[in-house]
Amino acid sequence: MYKYFILFFLIFITFSCGEENNQIPNVSVNFSIQASELGGIGSAIYTQDIYGIKGIIIYHKNNSEYLAFERTCSFRPENDCAVVQLNDELNPSYMIDSCCNSRFLLDDGTPFSGPALVPLKQYNTSFDGTYIYITN
Repeated sequence: MYKYFILFFLIFITFSCGEENNQIPNVSVNFSIQASELGGIGSAIYTQDIYGIKGIIIYHKNNSEYLAFERTCSFRPENDCAVVQLNDELNPSYMIDSCCNSRFLLDDGTPFSGPALVPLKQYNTSFDGTYIYITN
């Protein structure tokens, strides 16, 4: 019985290793913006692509909580077109990559539609009442 368990385990390990590497590279992120640059709760803005890899989306979740997500899609991030956008810039409800059509929740970056299986890379945020600090 023990031999069968080891054989099954080795077969499982062999076939579970995939060739595709959908890792988003780590880059240094350390900047701040004034909270007044965002609108009220539920609003979001893009940063320039000098932050992160392809830019960052900053989302005003509630009175004191802001979220920051890398705009590089977690599905085939090496593609030039793998850039996440807001579904609606005035009243966003999710983020979408028009290249692969993956859709991500604004609350935590989790994919809910399309081929992406991994959440968007999320950066640390802190808020001091005036400035939003985004770091990793």
